[in-house]
Amino acid sequence: MDQYEYEPLPTSEHVRLVTIHAGRFDDDIVLSYDIVAFTSNECPSYECLSYTWDEHSGSSLVHVVEKGRARAMHISGNLANILLHLRYADRPRVMWVDALCIDQNNDVEKGPQVARMGKVYRSAHRISIWLGKEENDSTRALNTMLWIGAKVTVDWVRLRVALRPECAVPDFQDIDTGIPLKPEDTEAIYHLCSRRWFERLWVRQEVILNEAQAVVQCGHYQVPWQPFRRGLACLYQKPRSWTPFDEKLNDRLLSLRGLMGQASTVPLGYIRASFGQSDCADPRDRIYALLEFLPEGDRAIVGSPDYTKDVEVIFRDIVWRHIKHYGSLNMLSQCQIDSKLASTVSWTPDWTSKKFIYGRNYWRGFASSHLGAMCAISEDGHMLKTPGASITTVEDLKEISAMDGRHVDVQVEETLRILVPGDVLERRYITGVSLLEAYARTSVANALSENQEPWSKQEPTLKEAQKIVLDALKKQEQEQQRPSEPPSGQTREVYKIMRAMLAGRKLMYGSGGYIGTVPQPTQKSDEICVLLGCHTPMVLRRVRDDVFRIVGECYVLGISEGEALLGPLPDGTRRLFASDPKSGVHSYFVNDRTGYQSLIDPRLQKLPLDLEDFPKQLKEDPNAQIQLKLEQLHSVFPQMREFGII
Repeated sequence: MDQYEYEPLPTSEHVRLVTIHAGRFDDDIVLSYDIVAFTSNECPSYECLSYTWDEHSGSSLVHVVEKGRARAMHISGNLANILLHLRYADRPRVMWVDALCIDQNNDVEKGPQVARMGKVYRSAHRISIWLGKEENDSTRALNTMLWIGAKVTVDWVRLRVALRPECAVPDFQDIDTGIPLKPEDTEAIYHLCSRRWFERLWVRQEVILNEAQAVVQCGHYQVPWQPFRRGLACLYQKPRSWTPFDEKLNDRLLSLRGLMGQASTVPLGYIRASFGQSDCADPRDRIYALLEFLPEGDRAIVGSPDYTKDVEVIFRDIVWRHIKHYGSLNMLSQCQIDSKLASTVSWTPDWTSKKFIYGRNYWRGFASSHLGAMCAISEDGHMLKTPGASITTVEDLKEISAMDGRHVDVQVEETLRILVPGDVLERRYITGVSLLEAYARTSVANALSENQEPWSKQEPTLKEAQKIVLDALKKQEQEQQRPSEPPSGQTREVYKIMRAMLAGRKLMYGSGGYIGTVPQPTQKSDEICVLLGCHTPMVLRRVRDDVFRIVGECYVLGISEGEALLGPLPDGTRRLFASDPKSGVHSYFVNDRTGYQSLIDPRLQKLPLDLEDFPKQLKEDPNAQIQLKLEQLHSVFPQMREFGII
């Protein structure tokens, strides 16, 4: 039998649809193709498949019928098994399946087709999520998830669970009351959530963009996706009765936070935090699989998928275009020195990394105030040149554990006892606040409710954070075990924030008396620097003279809020956060004595700069930046020098 060869697509506006012809389960698989226009005016009726590729499952032969003639096509054994389960016995089924509908051996065709995939899934009248065959009590797991999800609603922006008014199950009334699960329920759910589908990056756009039409299927059994997803969120937020598999399930749920709380729009600066735990075979898809989630401006920066380019070139070009477009170095806060892409310059994020980062760290900083980037790139494209100031040198470090167990309160308290000195009540920090306040702010990276942060609304007050630090110090060593009563919902959320800000990092002691949290690869003699136009202080490692490599972002009290360049805020003035659909999260300032509010950093008004038009710019875009001229830079900030970053 002749091998099937794909007919070229007439334009990038066309797609292939595959028809699975009717048959019994054991019959040979027979397919046929139709090439259809896919525009806003023409949208054929079809279903989509969301599944896990398995290139090690062997090969299976299927028959492609074209003009009355059958041709042979080899597909993976995994996909063949899926088609057998999806095939109807009495009627054809029209679907879009990536491995079948895109010529995977044609990189030129693949780019435009990948760019269209988000629209293809968004327009499908049904999406079948194939998790695999029925095993490990998967039907019990699906039914349990459906039962849980039917009783709650979820605020997906804040990942907060609330009871549906019609729910009469007492155990769901209180966030602190455990979900009544049997040991066999927990085990079944753990095995189900451990299937490879949950780790795939592509499933985010395949499902989230059109989740009302999605169903989850194991073997021949299926449930709707939306209550299933709500069930995941409820399991993550509420305590559960202890079972032998609960610790494993807890770890698994932690790794699925990004999928549970997936936002419909994710800027480039947050894709590591949102998608970093997911997998894809081609590292270029760390960007291309997310096109439908990117804001319009970021999508233009990425451009059309191009599978003829190396991943390092793609990443570097995107970062440089992002810097030029926004006049900002904020993207550098996603960079870390332990990149797997050894040939990549350190100022390019390794979007292939699965190392978890907490998104809150990457928008909260204000180290450069409103000042925009003034950088250039070397002719060979490898060195980024930018003004900056070295503020402190790392003199000592303390390791912080990963804190990846279930009992977050125990782990955080143990960590605080290791990090915080016993005389914390007797000393003051370099900025003038008490050392207790310094450690309390550092333990949450200054994520306090006084800042009116727009996300979880669960942040502690400064007083509450200080109390947790003091309470941890008061406990005796022999009491460092699981407490008889777990913390309440609000306190548990504070512990989660502390874990997110501290886990897997190091506590840094810097010259001049600074303390802060830094990435794990940080070493003694590394420098904490403020790079103009970057919202977080950066840990840099000197290579030679004024040439450095990026180690990663950091939080340092007394540097992260712009103090290193502009000094402290005026007495009685605080920086707060607001959020709106157009501009996203942004800062504003309030004077507690007068109640006066302003979008502009009051410290800038003391500088010899013409800021007459800047308040108007901030009203249009609260994240607008001031672009200094070179002569202004040297006169206003004489401490700045040029950093070469490779």
